[in-house]
Amino acid sequence: MHTRSTHVIIDSRALRSNIKLLKDHLSAHTEIMAMVKANAYGHGIIECSRIAIEEGIKYLGIAFASEGVQLREAGIHASLLLMTPPEPEELDSIIQYDIETIICNVDTIKRLSEKAEKHHKTVNIHLFIDTGMHRDGVYPEEALAMAQLIVSSPGLHLKGLCTHFATADSVDTSFMEEQLHIFEQCLDTLSDHDIKPALIHVGNSAAMIRMPENIGTLARPGLSMYGYSPIPNTFNEIKPVLQLHSAVMSIRRLKKGESVSYGRSFIAEKDTTIATIPIGYGDGLFRGLSGKLHCIIQGTLFPVVGNICMDECMVDIGDIAIAIGTKVTFIGENGQAHQSAEDLAAILHTIPYEITTAISARVPRIIV
Repeated sequence: MHTRSTHVIIDSRALRSNIKLLKDHLSAHTEIMAMVKANAYGHGIIECSRIAIEEGIKYLGIAFASEGVQLREAGIHASLLLMTPPEPEELDSIIQYDIETIICNVDTIKRLSEKAEKHHKTVNIHLFIDTGMHRDGVYPEEALAMAQLIVSSPGLHLKGLCTHFATADSVDTSFMEEQLHIFEQCLDTLSDHDIKPALIHVGNSAAMIRMPENIGTLARPGLSMYGYSPIPNTFNEIKPVLQLHSAVMSIRRLKKGESVSYGRSFIAEKDTTIATIPIGYGDGLFRGLSGKLHCIIQGTLFPVVGNICMDECMVDIGDIAIAIGTKVTFIGENGQAHQSAEDLAAILHTIPYEITTAISARVPRIIV
């Protein structure tokens, strides 16, 4: 039971439908690893993980060991893959909570091997190749030596080989194709030395959409699973999973010339009515949206005016009679009107990932 009028609705049917659509889009030999890092892109890591598992997902992708600990302590037993290079402080948790991890350097291999051997455990490793993203990974020319080191290290098992595309969502696919070629060369080199990891994965949502037949044995959908395509006008069957609602908390009449909020950035040009809504940048409603955002009340778009505060924002409802407690929608449907995370992202010249992941933990998530 939620305790705030400000809350997120997670549409479980939409999430299940999106997972099924992604599965149908992929080759039979490719399984899905549901990316649930960053609180499942703001959608609720525990709840979304459970739904994904119910839909047959066997792998969950995380960014930090603490997320894996959270999942394990919630009773989730699916395979977990840490997709950022582990920090020294995370190695004990990786072993204790049975978390698979990418590896990018010799020091981590040695440390993890020592710890795994000490605890009589085997850690599954995915060797990450830097094919052009230049964020994480080993250089292609180092791949064979690193793979051989992992294979020969006690307590470690080389289970996967992976990379990440820098431009999979771009119209020009030439750089992605170049990255794929480099990765395939590494794969061939390892195979020539009888090193054949069971899992091969390169495909985020955009790559999955562009080349479903050529992304390996494991796909890594993130935002597409939650209802947004990273490539405009493609994969339109998926549906947004998240809605963000609040309610009118108070109403006051403003006279012409009076102002609203910090800095007096909004001054009424005529007598009007201001509704205060209990949601602000402390909830993830960016202050940068001030003076640019609309919300939906009773199927009508109304402007958010003045500077968005930490816990509240104000809406100019004009002369419309609206009762305290009336539903207010920032993301989702309300009557005949609709607003998406993409709409908010467009205002800020950013991506919907940033909008959904910014919704803070103090906003209750309700599964329907």
